[in-house]
Amino acid sequence: MNKINIYLIICLLVNTSMISCARDYMYSDYTGQETEEEPVNPVEPNEGKKSSIRDLVLIYGAGKAAVDKWTDDKFVPYVSYQNGPTAEWMFDGFLFLELNDGDGHAYTTGHAPNPGLKVHWEALIQNYFKEGQSIPALDQRLDKTTKEIGPPNQKRKVVIGIPEPMRGAVQWGEVDGKMLDFSKDEDRVAGCTWFIDQARTAFTNAAFKNLELEGFYWIAEEVDHTGEMISFVGDYLKKKDMTFVWIPWWKSPGYDNAQKYGFSEVYLQPNYFFYEVPFSRLQEATVEANKHNIDLEVEFDESVLGGNGGKLNDYLDVFEENLVYDTKKLAYYQSVNTILKLYQSINPADQELYKRLSEIITKRQKVQNPPYIKH
Repeated sequence: MNKINIYLIICLLVNTSMISCARDYMYSDYTGQETEEEPVNPVEPNEGKKSSIRDLVLIYGAGKAAVDKWTDDKFVPYVSYQNGPTAEWMFDGFLFLELNDGDGHAYTTGHAPNPGLKVHWEALIQNYFKEGQSIPALDQRLDKTTKEIGPPNQKRKVVIGIPEPMRGAVQWGEVDGKMLDFSKDEDRVAGCTWFIDQARTAFTNAAFKNLELEGFYWIAEEVDHTGEMISFVGDYLKKKDMTFVWIPWWKSPGYDNAQKYGFSEVYLQPNYFFYEVPFSRLQEATVEANKHNIDLEVEFDESVLGGNGGKLNDYLDVFEENLVYDTKKLAYYQSVNTILKLYQSINPADQELYKRLSEIITKRQKVQNPPYIKH
């Protein structure tokens, strides 16, 4: 079970009245769990585009729940940090992703009873680009902040999560007049490339002033259910000059040879924050990241509030001791909006934790030509 399954199971139990049980488009015995994929012949491994993002924050927010509505005011502590009299730029990368639509349809295995279909993938794109929220809201906040403190050294980058093409969707929807059957690898690839094209078009049409589309993210944190068909998606993104990001759970199969699947950016989850694992896991994570030339994720959720930031401080301490801030790109899992809650908190310990995290990020943003960014 990955780091967010427990949270989502609780949410689904609370919202059972919202879940649709219509399964006419699936196998009759579909259970929400994917079966093993038949081997396919992948395309030749390729490195793909390397991103210029230093600090990539995960933004869950395209479902139906009210908590998922990101307006420009909520992006304040993600865009800049008020360090005394000086405001400094924060995250340079924003990963928009979602696990289910809040109405019983999953965007990746195990997060809702039914697999998402084309209509649900379309709704995901619409929510990402809905006026006044999500990506448009981020652009609005960046515009306001730029007017206040001047422009950042580069436009902020957006990465968009590609839903997992789940095999239960045997009548996923039509593309170019053909009904796609996701029990077939070629149709799964076609669905993913359709999604990429639709999202790129929506981004272009939005004509954002302060944002650039850097690439796409594979939402599934393992490769067991999709196999090497992913490499065809990676090849497609390489041809479009888009980066292909993956954040596998701790030693998830493929984490150590992700290029085989077409990924160009990999951030390893230590999974220390969420489980009873030894403190040494963090040191081991830095060793694995160095060994396989991949990057790392910082992980925390709302449980840090109220002065309970010990485990997050462990990440920050070990990463500092191992020079991770000087040598690695970082992704930041923060549940839904924990950074916002730390920013809003009046608890001195929460304020100190937000200050420490923000100062690490703003310092990284000011380094000239860090070795982990290819120029």
